[in-house]
Amino acid sequence: MPEYPSSEIMAVDKNSPIEVINENLIFDFSGSAGRYLDSYECMVTAEYEMANPESEDLSVQMAFPFIERIGGLSEDNIKIRSDNEELDFEIYLGETVETNKADTENENYFQFEKIIGSISNDIYSAENFSQDEAGNLYSIEINTDNDIRIAADLNYDYEKTKILAGEFNGFSREGGKTRLTAWCRDSEVLYIYVLGHDVEFSISGYTDGGLSDKTDEFTYEISKKEIDVKTYLLDYIKNNPYISFENISDIQLYNVFAEAMDEQFTNNLGFAALDELLNYGSTNRMITLVYNVEFPKNSQKTVSVSYKTSGTMDRRNTKEPLYTYDYILNPAENWKDFKNLNIKIFPPEEAPYIVDSSIELTKEGNIYTAYLETLPQDDLQFTIYGKEKVTFMDKIEGEIDKKAGYALLFAPFILGLIIIVFIIYKLLKRSAAK
Repeated sequence: MPEYPSSEIMAVDKNSPIEVINENLIFDFSGSAGRYLDSYECMVTAEYEMANPESEDLSVQMAFPFIERIGGLSEDNIKIRSDNEELDFEIYLGETVETNKADTENENYFQFEKIIGSISNDIYSAENFSQDEAGNLYSIEINTDNDIRIAADLNYDYEKTKILAGEFNGFSREGGKTRLTAWCRDSEVLYIYVLGHDVEFSISGYTDGGLSDKTDEFTYEISKKEIDVKTYLLDYIKNNPYISFENISDIQLYNVFAEAMDEQFTNNLGFAALDELLNYGSTNRMITLVYNVEFPKNSQKTVSVSYKTSGTMDRRNTKEPLYTYDYILNPAENWKDFKNLNIKIFPPEEAPYIVDSSIELTKEGNIYTAYLETLPQDDLQFTIYGKEKVTFMDKIEGEIDKKAGYALLFAPFILGLIIIVFIIYKLLKRSAAK
């Protein structure tokens, strides 16, 4: 189960005169309450002693890039400080990234120019609508004492009309005819948002999922109001009961979900569903935190970033998992100078050993350390394990465990085959007896 790497902070202005005279990079698993989603959570703290050698005050804009789901963002897990003063930051939402890391091992998600180029407060320009375009929102309130399937039937020309449906869970189209369906019980409200040429639709109810047994044991009331795209989309996204999008600006939220809606309209011939748009909140994408640090002339400051990260869980070759953590160091190359990198890793009690590392580490008690005068050529990657080394027996046990898993996977098919062979044998025996 792969996770994505963590990253250094970087200057938004590539020509920043700020120097890093020391960095303390700490990976602390001690607060981990066991595995979370099959990996140990780690609190990473990157503390920089930074110097402004200029004879004038500087306001330096910095960025911290990482990969996360929008719905997974939490201010509780991210702290940015300047000389122990907590700093505010803005969240910028970048492009989506591949969910399967194995398919994109050569992709460098932390290219400086690519990340900086994605930081923008420009409004997304859609092909199928504009942010201030007014649409008609139809709210259909259904009341019934039974479980019924509601169908909304409508005709529309997708080149002139776009339909955004809410709370419906079924969609079908035949020629120009479109049917939206939803199971309803008690009181439910369904939504049809129409952009472009308006439409007429009819409402009917059925007692079965196949929509063959019609019923009139329900009532409905339709209300209509005009509302622009941006207002309606943001209202739905920010007030949904499933995913929280706190601390993200309206522009950033609108851009992500307007692009998703635009894509659905193009791919689905003018149709989109609100619940499918929400899925974009669960997609991994580049997230960049941007903040300012004030440096008086000829001064030094301690700037730190703390956040939680997870690692890659790998049970392909061992019975007990290996956990690998990546940290991208190359953004630090963009400071004017960088010296003295100190690394400390406090592994979890359940997996207290580092069995592989791209940087040579020294074990001091239960802590692993490293000191480098300058940035290394390679980024940091280390693997923790429950034993001091991966032994030959560990690999044998892993193979046995894997084969046992395959056996369990195919056991029903094997059992079925045995039963079929037994039945054929009985039939042949009975036939021979006759």
